[in-house]
Amino acid sequence: MVWLLISISRDRPGLLNDITGMIRSRNLNIRNIVGNSYAILIEVDGEVSNELMNAIAGVDGVNTVNVLDLPFTVLGFVQENFMRALVFYVMERDPELIERLGYEYGKELMRFMLSSMKDFRDALYSSLRILTALGVIALVNVQFMPGRTVISIARSFDDDIGMPMTKG
Repeated sequence: MVWLLISISRDRPGLLNDITGMIRSRNLNIRNIVGNSYAILIEVDGEVSNELMNAIAGVDGVNTVNVLDLPFTVLGFVQENFMRALVFYVMERDPELIERLGYEYGKELMRFMLSSMKDFRDALYSSLRILTALGVIALVNVQFMPGRTVISIARSFDDDIGMPMTKG
């Protein structure tokens, strides 16, 4: 099983149908789909050919397509309720814990991605697109410059509650 990571440049009616139709037409089983209007993760049984990746990349509204041959599962829960409970608990006990957790989560995600991708830029960009597909952030752009990297996001999951997990 592999994951297709699809970056969306323009959401439109029928986009997901067009993408999944291409996968189905090649007799591949779709095991899981998660995403939003910015990025989609699709778990597929079987081999994903370059031809399929090129076909999906050619769909109107698709920006990029990557294959992630990584063994991960998508954790599902009601985000809003979880965040409220987390805020209540943490803010009463250790307000700086949220920021530390965000930092450690980012480090662990990068370690995981670098275990299969040796290029830091590819691993960082893929990590940010995965977080976008999961609704954690909405990635706008990543700029790699000498001595620094600038990451622009449109929104983050903690904006609604004013937490500093994605501060900056």
